[in-house]
Amino acid sequence: MDRISTPNDDLFENSTMTFGEHLRELQQALTKACIWLGIGVAIGLFFANQVVAYIKTPLEQAIHQYHAERGMALLGVEDTKAAELKPLRDAFAAGAWVVEEVVPVPGDLQNALSQLRSEDTTDADSDTSDDAVPDPEAGDAAISPDAIERLAELADQAPQFQLRKSQTNVSSFEMTEGFMIWFKAALVIGAVVSSPFVFYHLWTFVAAGLHAHERRYVYLYLPVSVGLFVSGVLMAFYVVLQYVIHFLLQFNESMDVAFEPRLNYYVSFVLLLPLGFGIAFQLPLVMLFLQRIGLLETEAYTSSWRVAVVVIFVISMLVTPADWTSMVLLAIPLLFLYLLGIGMCMFLPRGRGLGSDAYDPVS
Repeated sequence: MDRISTPNDDLFENSTMTFGEHLRELQQALTKACIWLGIGVAIGLFFANQVVAYIKTPLEQAIHQYHAERGMALLGVEDTKAAELKPLRDAFAAGAWVVEEVVPVPGDLQNALSQLRSEDTTDADSDTSDDAVPDPEAGDAAISPDAIERLAELADQAPQFQLRKSQTNVSSFEMTEGFMIWFKAALVIGAVVSSPFVFYHLWTFVAAGLHAHERRYVYLYLPVSVGLFVSGVLMAFYVVLQYVIHFLLQFNESMDVAFEPRLNYYVSFVLLLPLGFGIAFQLPLVMLFLQRIGLLETEAYTSSWRVAVVVIFVISMLVTPADWTSMVLLAIPLLFLYLLGIGMCMFLPRGRGLGSDAYDPVS
């Protein structure tokens, strides 16, 4: 009696390579990818300072513009954003001028303080006895009551203003923070420079296990995915970032919170914001993929557009900082990308493979 055949659990039975050989191929591909990444990081070390300086530029410009508007407000300008005042705002920002309110110290009070300071210095130099007992009221007698009253009346006088150069720069509070930022920038540069070679070696390993029609889909949609990702990154850095920084500065001012930017937090913020935009811009391809595998139909996208609008705004809120400006600036492009995704689902033909009936490639 013949034995009943059972499914073979060995997935590599009909393969020309054993499981161990596949692991060695993967190890070689990862090793080559890491080597190229190391070469890219080594190149990035020479350009890290320039990249950090370039990343800091939007923040420094926003800070100078913030000080310009705040200084004009101190000078009595009501509408600091008026179009006719743009040359004045630009002059303040270009010169990095900061307006300060100053009050002159009364002459008799200043002389009394100077005399006390000189007497304290003389007493400290001449007093060598350990038993000397200082008189806490000795200095108070040298300041006249009239001078103290005049000091209290200074708040009622008309304010005077002076200009000084802004010393506001991004700072670091730890000794290793500057080095870590420099290395982080080098790592990002290395990842970007070496990405074509890294993807090539990883793709050679993955493509060996794909059919021809499956590789064709990758060749077709990968450039589209990269283009959408780069578009999201560029929009985030060159369009959205300045509005986000300006909003956050104004928010700090409304709460009367002093702003001292830290380079470590800012660099992380600049890297995460474009990354979120780049990922969110993959929406049309995600819609096409769900439609091709039969999980959703095109009619579901068109009939549920109200729900889609709510979901898009929720996603925009999650991947951007907590301000409405960046949320809207991300949600509006996503709405157009949603329409693009519907168009791709409707007009792109269904080729063999993804979204079509199964077939045997060798038949």
